[in-house]
Amino acid sequence: MFKTCLLLACAALLTLLTPTLNASAQCRDPWIAQAYKQAANRAPVGQGEACECNIHLYNNGSWGNYNELLGYVRQFLASGTRLAYAPLSGGNFAVGVLRGNQVAAISVLNSGGNVVAAGGGNVVAAGGGNVVAAGGGNMVAAGGGNITGLSTSTPGFAFGSSRSLLSAGEQRMPTSGAGAIVIR
Repeated sequence: MFKTCLLLACAALLTLLTPTLNASAQCRDPWIAQAYKQAANRAPVGQGEACECNIHLYNNGSWGNYNELLGYVRQFLASGTRLAYAPLSGGNFAVGVLRGNQVAAISVLNSGGNVVAAGGGNVVAAGGGNVVAAGGGNMVAAGGGNITGLSTSTPGFAFGSSRSLLSAGEQRMPTSGAGAIVIR
């Protein structure tokens, strides 16, 4: 039993930490998918408005034409910021911001790409469709694989501007253009 859980945990962690293996279903904005195909020769990680499909990653959702968006996609890819996601019930997604192989922040986004809960503590819930169940530093899905390394103190994130003031303890990870991920 323990060995099975450990294998599931490793598989789930590998899936979270290697987002390029999770091919996109379809981005809400078809230009984003087209730009990823052209700039990175792959589909973006995510679907709808989740993960790399989220328009806020590219100049905070503002561009005038396809070539401008393509430039922002290239900037984001060069930024070193990596994202991973897991679909949740109700059309929500848990999205993680990664620094190297470490989770820097995690938030829950709705199908429109808006943050509805920021931080590891907000991803904690009880029931069969969870990404995280209460239990300290574990990301546990009831009836699913276990991912260790997250806790209720894991920071959350929101989309913001690369030129805005930060509150105490906040960090900014530039995405592209005037956009940034603000880790709280």
